[in-house]
Amino acid sequence: MFRFLHFNQSDNAPTVRNPSDSRYAGRRNFLRRGLLTLIGGLFVSKRVLAAAGRDPRHPTLVTEGETLKTTVMQGQPPLEPLDTVVLFERADNHRGRADTHEVLSLIHEEKGPHSFPWTLYAELTSHQVIGDAVVLCSRLIKKGKGWTAGHHSEVFTHAPGVAIGVNVEVSNFYTGPDSTEVIGVNIQPTHGPRPCQYGLHIQQGEGGRVQFEKAIGLNGGGAVGVDLAGHFKEVGIDMHDNSIRLNEGAGIELDGVGKVRLRYHKGRIEFMNGDRCIGHINTNGTDHDL
Repeated sequence: MFRFLHFNQSDNAPTVRNPSDSRYAGRRNFLRRGLLTLIGGLFVSKRVLAAAGRDPRHPTLVTEGETLKTTVMQGQPPLEPLDTVVLFERADNHRGRADTHEVLSLIHEEKGPHSFPWTLYAELTSHQVIGDAVVLCSRLIKKGKGWTAGHHSEVFTHAPGVAIGVNVEVSNFYTGPDSTEVIGVNIQPTHGPRPCQYGLHIQQGEGGRVQFEKAIGLNGGGAVGVDLAGHFKEVGIDMHDNSIRLNEGAGIELDGVGKVRLRYHKGRIEFMNGDRCIGHINTNGTDHDL
């Protein structure tokens, strides 16, 4: 059964009320009758609404419940020293059934065929020179064995078209002389006595079945597709039981500048020095020692 939180304005201590409670239901019915009477006595035409800047095609916003203050608390969770305008706190010790417990829930449904629904929008315009500017910060402090995630996104696709769990769009409009870096996704390890296992991990699907046609797709253009500039003491790329595939004419560069390379071209495995072939193996020839 759904239950509503009621916040007492005298001490901000939340109590839980059942909507089927007769006192609560009677109070709501009384308020609704009063609102209907007020609306009936104050008939507002579409012309008046348009003059006031309100779109007459959209219904008036309906609000229920009592006014919330800038701090709403349920329990006493550990709290960072936040300089925030509105604060919601919740601390529980659930030991019952496995269900979720939210602090803030946003439910949004858009049925229009031509619309741009954005459930949550956050914008930051920053002019700081020193410090960090962050639009959304997610911090997870793990103290138990359970599955945890700093950010979790679920996508259930039931229609054709594009569906993306996380979409990042970046632009660089700076044209000055100073060095600048615009990064779509940055994964940075911080302090800890032990190394983390993966910077980016694409997990196997349920039952071992194939769920990705291509696990990583690099469909854009640029100077370098994958820049492996870090130092890895064992090996740069560990392919395990997987192959490396090249199209005909593409080469494996051996000198760091692309002059000495190995390629397959027109039935021959060729060793190249610049544009000149310095040796080859005929792939149609007989088996022999090299």
